[in-house]
Amino acid sequence: MAVGGLYKGRKALRQGVLLGVVLLATAGFLLWWFQFRTTEQAPPPAGGTDYGAVELPPELVPPGMEVGHRAGQLAPDFYLPTLQGKAVRLSELRGRPVVVNFWATWCTPCRREMPQFKAAYDQYRDRGLLVIAVNVQEPEGSVRQFAEEFGLDFPVALDRSGEVSRAYRLLGLPATYFIDRQGVVRSVFLGPFVGQQGGRGVQGAIDNEELLRRLQEIMG
Repeated sequence: MAVGGLYKGRKALRQGVLLGVVLLATAGFLLWWFQFRTTEQAPPPAGGTDYGAVELPPELVPPGMEVGHRAGQLAPDFYLPTLQGKAVRLSELRGRPVVVNFWATWCTPCRREMPQFKAAYDQYRDRGLLVIAVNVQEPEGSVRQFAEEFGLDFPVALDRSGEVSRAYRLLGLPATYFIDRQGVVRSVFLGPFVGQQGGRGVQGAIDNEELLRRLQEIMG
């Protein structure tokens, strides 16, 4: 009986140790998963809204106004994750002048003009200006390296699916939309693209003088 009791005791001890190891491993996995979710992914969209192009709230569309990508129209709304681990929704920025710049790391004009956007943001952020640099369908690691290289401290949004780019009817990069405090596109500066666009002028990187002129239009 004593031997049997000792055997049962050792068996129970082994089972207890095994259970402890399993629980510890499970706890470690859950901790890793939680940290991964909170550090590598942006918070879930409010109200269950998916990231990408979203419908502009009806109360923000005045009678007679159209939503579109052209000057004089209300800018299409979007909700995107950012490199900073947050998310940005364009319609929530009403009351602020906003520059939305679509870009990619391989785009030479994008690289030339990005320092100018940073300088303009640093100069006018106290007047409410916000620059949103929307990267188009590139790996997050490449985007982060670019943002660190240029010291970007404004939101760098990730259009992973390309849905927002399609909503703005992009034909090439860079493409910059100057949006006033009422959410109206005041001007558009387009980079190189393939195809025709009704004779509208198409440039490469925006120069500093032109950038400042367009900023004044939306800041009032």
